[in-house]
Amino acid sequence: MRLQSLDIFRGITIVAMLLVNFQDSFPAIYPPLAHSYWDGCTLADTIFPAFLFIIGVTLHISLSGRRARGATDGELARQIVRRGAIFILLGLFLSAFPFFPAERLTELRIPGVLQRIGAAYMLAALLSLRTTARQQALIIAAALIGYWLVLRRYPLDDPHRTLPALVDRALLGGHIARKGWDAMGVLATLPAAMTVMLGGLAGRWLTTTAGLRARIAGLLAAGAAGIALGLLWSRVFPWNRSLYSSSFALFTAGVAAVVLAACMWIVDVQRWQRWGAPFLIFGANPIAAYVGSTMMGHLLYFVTSTGDDGARTSALQILYTRLFASWLSPLNASLAFALAAVTLWLVLLYPLHRRGIFLRV
Repeated sequence: MRLQSLDIFRGITIVAMLLVNFQDSFPAIYPPLAHSYWDGCTLADTIFPAFLFIIGVTLHISLSGRRARGATDGELARQIVRRGAIFILLGLFLSAFPFFPAERLTELRIPGVLQRIGAAYMLAALLSLRTTARQQALIIAAALIGYWLVLRRYPLDDPHRTLPALVDRALLGGHIARKGWDAMGVLATLPAAMTVMLGGLAGRWLTTTAGLRARIAGLLAAGAAGIALGLLWSRVFPWNRSLYSSSFALFTAGVAAVVLAACMWIVDVQRWQRWGAPFLIFGANPIAAYVGSTMMGHLLYFVTSTGDDGARTSALQILYTRLFASWLSPLNASLAFALAAVTLWLVLLYPLHRRGIFLRV
């Protein structure tokens, strides 16, 4: 099964990631494009879970296809571990790049976006390998409820005193993003993996023999249920991206399912497809887009110029000031910078798309 809408939705998440990432260093950001510091959920907070959800959808399709071609469970497990390990290694490479100043190596941040993807993918894929849909649903429910019951024994209003923060400090020491806690830490990989498994259940439903409209309606209903349950659960276990709270996992998976259903209706039923062409280019090469743009962002941040007064200014700040901040308000300048970066990567990825070159893990 190949749905163009799924590729477009993947591209939308990559574009949104780049828009958010390229504004991280600026103090003025439109609130929906800034991550919540602690409790709460912004538009930016829903992007990464949506990407995990898509990984789950494609995971089921991929495993089913390889099984149909005769792959054994052992071969599938080895492929899963290899692919997850590559994600983790790529993430560690990005954490260190551009390998200066020296502190980037001695104080290397071990958790990260690709590390979370690799670990969550491995866990979800191995749990899904030999289990039924019913068993997977029970695993998801048990994991999310168990995560909540364990975390509520510790303070949830102080980032430094939560159980995930204690685990990160014990296992990783100073190799985390913030002093004492990390939004991509170890323990929260469990509920993140459940997002992948929820995507896997969606992928299972989308590959049934039901009509396309019926599959869209079922996905929409499931997404609405996830949003409602996430809203209710948030009253006792607030949405929290850094903890990847159980309510956050359900709510964001529900949002992803609804958006995917909308994309399917627009693209696969109504056949309104031209608007999605730029997103298809990003969706076809998500790893190239994310890794390449992150490397570019790191270079712009760490490559500096020394002025006459001895002050060092990053290339990022120079470009931002000269090209955008000199004539736009701070909010619009940061957004314009991010849009320009996305446009640049659209231009860079287009030749790959045109030649059918797709960089896979």
